[in-house]
Amino acid sequence: MSTESLAESLPRVGPRRLGSLRLRLMLGVPLLTGLVVAAFEWSLGGFEPLREMLARTGLLVLLLSAAQLLLVETLLLRPLRRLAAGCEAMESAPVPLTPEADVPAPGLTAELDRIGHAMRRARGSLWQQDQDARELRRELAQQRHLLEEARSALDANQRELASLVRTDVLTGIANQRAFDEALRREFKRAQRQRGLLALAVLDLDQFKQFNLAHGTAVGDQALQRVATLLNERFQRDTDVVARLGGEEFVALLPGFGMAEAQGVLESLRDELRALRLPDGQGDLTLSVGLAAASPAHPYLSAQALLQAADEALYIAKHAGRDRLSLAA
Repeated sequence: MSTESLAESLPRVGPRRLGSLRLRLMLGVPLLTGLVVAAFEWSLGGFEPLREMLARTGLLVLLLSAAQLLLVETLLLRPLRRLAAGCEAMESAPVPLTPEADVPAPGLTAELDRIGHAMRRARGSLWQQDQDARELRRELAQQRHLLEEARSALDANQRELASLVRTDVLTGIANQRAFDEALRREFKRAQRQRGLLALAVLDLDQFKQFNLAHGTAVGDQALQRVATLLNERFQRDTDVVARLGGEEFVALLPGFGMAEAQGVLESLRDELRALRLPDGQGDLTLSVGLAAASPAHPYLSAQALLQAADEALYIAKHAGRDRLSLAA
């Protein structure tokens, strides 16, 4: 509701009208009070002298009129004067209630601007964090790829190292570690299946003098020739040839008894004797110790079988070399 409509709805109460109203009350209230008191006095003591009755009636009218006027002044006229003063003040200085009142105050506008700026800054920060997270994920993916490549290379190196650990570097055949594993495996299999297993220990005769005479490079070539010959002679999947160290070799022949292994090894000795080294650097001879496990001649362990072949090799060496000796 506007100020004009509010002012029009209120009664027009000005100071002149208030004065006229007060005058009518001062005249009407005593008159009405006097009539009421006179009627009441007359009903109570109509036979008293008229002078005394009028005096008492006048006093009562005066007291009651004064009391009534005080009450009217307090309860009616004073609020009317305040209301009239308020209306005049509203008419003299109206407060416009226009649509501009809905516009936020300058302080509120600044606060809203700060909140909007903070929200835009937070949105920008979140966007930057998202970009950083994406970049971090890309870097992690690259690092994971590099780690996989490094792991693959490490596995390949480990396999190569394991192969080198099980392979003699000079000759390329199995080393003593690989031979020991194969001997334990094949010995348990022969025991379980009650099969045959032949083991031969081979040693080049007077190889130290050969190295002194021709040099270690020629000696290495001779060892490589012997390893190649062993690989060519024993080509079954179950055959194992290895270099135990120095000029000593070993052949593990599953499924061979003493007689079969002896025949193959004698042929090997003949082939080695016929092998000519480059530049006429001399002949090589081979001493062999052979042991064979069978159900008729069992051994307590794989180490016992190897020891029997070593003892047979020792006998062949002391019997003149370039020969094959059988274990007892």
